[in-house]
Amino acid sequence: MLLYLIVFRPFKRSYALFCLFGLFVLTGSFSFAQDGGYLEFAGRCMKDQKPLPNSHVTVFKGPNKVTEVTTGKNGKFMFDLELGFDYKITFSSPGCADMYCMVYGAKCPADKAIFPIYDIDVTFFEYGQARVNYLNFKNPFTKIIFDGKKTFKDDDKYVEQFLKDLYIDFDEIKKLEEEKLEKEKHEKELMVKQKLEQEEKLRQEQIALADKKAKEEAEILRRKLEEQHRLEKEKEAKSMVNVKENEANESMVKEEINLTIKKEQQKIKEKQNKAIKTNYENDLLKLVAENEKQLKEKTFTKERKEAEKNEVIEILRQEAITKAKASEVRFDKKIKAKQAVLNSRILNHEMTGLVKTVAQNSVSAKIAGTKTYPVAKNYRSKTMVGITTDSENGTFKNSYNISISEGDTKTIYRKEKYSWGLIYYFKNDTEINEEQYYNELSVYNVPL
Repeated sequence: MLLYLIVFRPFKRSYALFCLFGLFVLTGSFSFAQDGGYLEFAGRCMKDQKPLPNSHVTVFKGPNKVTEVTTGKNGKFMFDLELGFDYKITFSSPGCADMYCMVYGAKCPADKAIFPIYDIDVTFFEYGQARVNYLNFKNPFTKIIFDGKKTFKDDDKYVEQFLKDLYIDFDEIKKLEEEKLEKEKHEKELMVKQKLEQEEKLRQEQIALADKKAKEEAEILRRKLEEQHRLEKEKEAKSMVNVKENEANESMVKEEINLTIKKEQQKIKEKQNKAIKTNYENDLLKLVAENEKQLKEKTFTKERKEAEKNEVIEILRQEAITKAKASEVRFDKKIKAKQAVLNSRILNHEMTGLVKTVAQNSVSAKIAGTKTYPVAKNYRSKTMVGITTDSENGTFKNSYNISISEGDTKTIYRKEKYSWGLIYYFKNDTEINEEQYYNELSVYNVPL
């Protein structure tokens, strides 16, 4: 914005190069000039109530980093933030806790033509302070919000709560620790009581289980004795029956032995026949496998030769395509080189015309500003002129006053320049334009 104002200031001196530079700045300024306003965010980094140099300040718009600065000896910083977006601004310094604040500008329309100023002193906290709750710095130390009109201000309720959470109350901590110890003691006593109750319950269950197990073992032993007595009686009865059965079985055993010998002889003959058949089948399978192997080897050899032939053709085709593409790329490079030369000539021609135009305008301005001598017969002696100047420098505004006294007439000119680049001109507290200001004061030998 400052460059934009310099370009449109009326000519006081005919510096051709300055004019040319101004025109280039004017041409470029239209590419980034905006219709809306912006927030001037300024402040100082402090520690122990003194400016903190070499502190790092970074501005983020969403996830993207916009800009960053390192403060000088005075610890000051300043940014111009576009309206219509939310910003996160981080502050860091070696040995101190990292902090950040939030600027909620999304609710302010981006095309709103306002230029609010927000000024802040950022106090850093060095590590090792017993009363500081450093975990609280995971939250923003302030939230800056738009009031819906023309101003950005702090969210006072949030800042009050943040400061309340930042400093630790030792009496409150001691009280909480005593309550915690009392609670732990009560819980421990309760756990011991519950443990004793569980152990007693378990002991009673074990006693009941042991009584039950003893009764069950006694019942099992009684049943075993009864079963043993019954088996002895059955054994005596069977021994009498077995004597008679043994006599009948002796004759049956001899006949069974003969049948077994015949069955074994028959199994041996069957095994011999099966072995002969298996050998014949194996020889036949080997012959078939050998024939299939020879046939597959011939087919594989033929297919491999055809594949190698197709691979050579594909390689030659790819090389031809690559050569064609390379020729096309070289042709495009030649066309681009010719176009670049043509563009350079056009640019030089336009620059030459621009310089000539600026020179002509400069000569015209010289001629228009040349003083002519007055006609002698109309000459009248002027009264004594008194001129005084004074200046006043403020935080955001610098004022320069010129007082001109001619006889009983006194005229006061004032020039006001703001830190964001705007300049205003006044004559007797009435605003005038820049051209009138310089034209009326050019006849006096006074710095402007």
